[in-house]
Amino acid sequence: MSAENITSDETAICSNTTNVILDNVTKPATFFDALWQLAASIEFYFQCTIIAIGIFGTAANALVLYALVEYHVREVKKRQVNLLMINQNLLDLLSCAVLVITFSLRPSNIYLTGALGYFLCTVFISANSTNSMIYASIINLMPTSRKSVHTCVRQE
Repeated sequence: MSAENITSDETAICSNTTNVILDNVTKPATFFDALWQLAASIEFYFQCTIIAIGIFGTAANALVLYALVEYHVREVKKRQVNLLMINQNLLDLLSCAVLVITFSLRPSNIYLTGALGYFLCTVFISANSTNSMIYASIINLMPTSRKSVHTCVRQE
């Protein structure tokens, strides 16, 4: 049959098929979910908040480290506790700085190839450096707390 011999029933079938095809095109995509979009935006704002806290922590720790080092240089009696506090503050400063770097690299779409890509992935994107700095900070607190307990026991 040629296109000239189409009956009215066939015309109705063709027009219904066209409407169905157009309806499928105008429907929103099934993978778009409003709840998923909300979760993604909350995650983005959470990462921005962590970056802001890290910047504030870096600035505050740098200021305290400057004051501790300045006091340590001027002090005649250089006590060991001051060196532990300077070391603790330096670890906290580096931990905040690495946290800012790690969370700044995560949302960016950097194409990681070669040696630099491997380094960025293993050190910063996987958060190994952040975890290492936090563990170092916790381990550095042990002699400080032991020293405080030891002096309290000795006074009794």
